[in-house]
Formats: sequence, C-alpha cells, structure tokens
Amino acid sequence: MYRPLAQNDIETIKSQMLFFKKAYKIIGIIIFFTGIAIMPFLPYLMKGTTDAVNIYQYFMLYLIQTAVSYLFFAYKATLLAADQKRYISDIITYIIHICMNIVQIGSLILCRSFFIYTIVGIISEVVRNATIAYVVDKRYPYLKENAHVLSKSDKKDIFTRVYAMSLYRFASVVGTATDNLVISSNISVVFVGLYNNYYMIIQIIEKIIQGIFSSFTSSLGNYYVLENKNNNEKMFLMLNRLNSWVILFCSVSFMTIFQPFIGFCFGEEYLLDYRVVIAVVYNFATNYQQNIVQIYKNVTGLFVKGKYRAVVTAVLNLVISIILVQKIGLIGVFLGSIISRLVTTWWYDAWLLYRHGFNKSPLKFYIDCIVTMGLIVVCTAIIEFLCQAFTQPTFYSIFIRSIACLIISNGIWLLIYGRSREFKEIYFRSKKILSSRLNKK
Repeated sequence: MYRPLAQNDIETIKSQMLFFKKAYKIIGIIIFFTGIAIMPFLPYLMKGTTDAVNIYQYFMLYLIQTAVSYLFFAYKATLLAADQKRYISDIITYIIHICMNIVQIGSLILCRSFFIYTIVGIISEVVRNATIAYVVDKRYPYLKENAHVLSKSDKKDIFTRVYAMSLYRFASVVGTATDNLVISSNISVVFVGLYNNYYMIIQIIEKIIQGIFSSFTSSLGNYYVLENKNNNEKMFLMLNRLNSWVILFCSVSFMTIFQPFIGFCFGEEYLLDYRVVIAVVYNFATNYQQNIVQIYKNVTGLFVKGKYRAVVTAVLNLVISIILVQKIGLIGVFLGSIISRLVTTWWYDAWLLYRHGFNKSPLKFYIDCIVTMGLIVVCTAIIEFLCQAFTQPTFYSIFIRSIACLIISNGIWLLIYGRSREFKEIYFRSKKILSSRLNKK
C-alpha cells in the first residue's frame, strides 16, 4: 500500500483494505479449525502428568486468542504500518498489554485462577483490535465508503505477496512452538515451565527490539526507492551495526545475569543447567542477527523469492531437535534451532538481499555476524572472571553483574567499532534527531 498512500489513491486503498479484510478472516478461520483438528493428539505431545489442568480447555482458550488476533478488525492495523504511523498501533498495544498483565497478575494472586488469566488475554486482544480499528476509522473516514473489488491481476499480485509472507509467518510460529513441543514430548512438561521462565524475559526484550527497528520499515521503503544501491547498502550496514550492538549487550546480559536473576525471583530449584542457558542465548542471538536483513527483505519485496526456504527451516528445526534431544537432552532442542537457522536462513537471506538489492557480496555481513558471536563469548568470559564472588541469587549480585555488563560489553564494542563509518553515522544521526527535538521544545 506504499504507492497508493503516497499518491493519495483513495479508491485503491479502499479496495485493498476490503481484500485484506476477507484475507484476515480466512486466515483466522483456518487457524481455528486447524487447532481443532490437532486437539485429539494433545496427550501424545506431552510427557508427564496433565491432571492438574484440563489441557483441552486451555488449548481451546489459547486457540481462540490466536484466532482472534486475525479477526475483529485486525486487518486495519496494516494501514497504519504502511502509512508510517505504526507507532500509534504500538502505543495502543503496549498500553493494553500493560493493563492486561496487571489484571492477569491480580487474577493469579487474588483468585488463583488460570482460567481468568486466559480469558483476560482473549478480551485484551479483542479490545486491542477494536481500539486500533476505531483510530483507523477516525483517521481514514473514507474506509466506511463502498469499495470496488480489486481486479484479478491486483488480487493475484497481492495474493502472491501475502502467500509468501504467510509462509514466513507460519514457519516462524512453527519454529517457536517446536522447542516447547519437543521438550514436552521428549523430556517433560516441567522443563517447558523452567525454560519459559527464561523465555518470558527474552520475549520482553524481543518486543522492545522489534518496536525500535520496526519503526524504520516504512521509511526504509521510501528510502530504498529514492536512493541508489550504494547508499542503500550504507544505510543497511549502519542499521546492522546498531543491531549488532543491541544483540551483544542483550546476549551478554542474559549470559551473566540470567542465573542469579531467575534464582532470586523464582528460587534456585528453577534454574536450568548453564550449558542450556548458553544455547538459549545463542538461539536468541542468531535469530536477531537477521533482524535488519528481514526488514530489508520486506521493504524491497524480496521475501517473495525463496519463500519455501522458511518452511524448510521449520522442518529441519523439528527433525534436528528431535534427534539431538534424544542424544544430549534439553540443550539439543536449542542447538537444533541454531543449526537449522545457520544452514538455511542465516546465509541465504543475506545473500539474496545483497545479490538482488545491492548487487554486491554479503561477505562483510557474514564477518560482522561472526565477530559479534565471538564478542559475546569474550565479554561474558571477562565478566564471569571479574564477578566470581557474585554468583549468589541476591539483589546485590544482580546489581554488580549488571554494572559490569553495562561497562564491559559497551566498552569493548566501542573500542572495536567506535571509529567505524557506521558508528559515526549512528552518532551523527542520533545527535541530529536529539537536537531537533530539543529545539522544538
């Protein structure tokens, strides 16, 4: 929708939104009935007792929540994203999720009811979609007018792109769900709970990272069209350098603070083996190394090429994880995710972008990724050596390790990249944005 929005082509926008409305409904219905078909097999996907809860009941509730995310006006958020106003839907989402979390925590503490907890999640999803739809209708009142049906050629073009994006989305969801599925069916549902204590924290950080970088997407679409390939590569490298900085700091923080933090909050009996923690963190790091590549693939339309590669990655993830979990236990689940990503997504997507987007070799990108992975090890080793006396799950240990992580990881990164062209560009642009905002005030 970038072009019709830029040209203020209201009729095309209305027609596309009508098409998206139908597409989202179909996707939501497919998800719901696919989940229904899976329900009879739930006991075979879980190892250990399930007598504490009715797994069918809660599976249905979470299935409804997932289906609802595609229904009840969910499609209208796409217009804000295409019109460089995604921050509006993000703000609404953050506010509603904060309120949801408060109510959910209250339901667990006061009512001790997981049923209420899940119902609140469904209600919040409906409220979120309805609120975003209300804002969109106010900003784009012409959406209430009758719209023409898209031509067959336009439908085919949109379907091709939506189909490709759906494959990526499907593979992403399957890849994420595979870890819990393999753990529950091959080890125990208890270890799913232990892992999710760590993953819950990672998810919070992931949402922050996504919020920061997704705001660039619409602007990058315009920039890519207007600028030459050389300038586009420079912008990509600058954003990727910023992304590597974020990955380094977050990964080293996870490596050095996870254990005392989980022990402090939940108890030492809820700790995973540190080797598993390393695998979990590197699973996060290798995934988000592709962050800027994925953004550029979306804005350039290259996601249509190699779309079945995402499905191959998901299948490989499942197969390798099942093999490794039987040989080396829990750590094998996350090694399966890492290996499947490295042999498919990691090298192919960057090669695709550089070949068709920049007409260059992706060697520099590969080197930067390897260096970042190495720096995670170096920074973690230094912090662990310096903080040997602070391993207990206490607030003081967490505080000391946090300060060490802040200084060492950022200090080493600046020492290596502080004089690079990309860092100077980041510094210049950040200073310019800050100055303009201060002048407005």
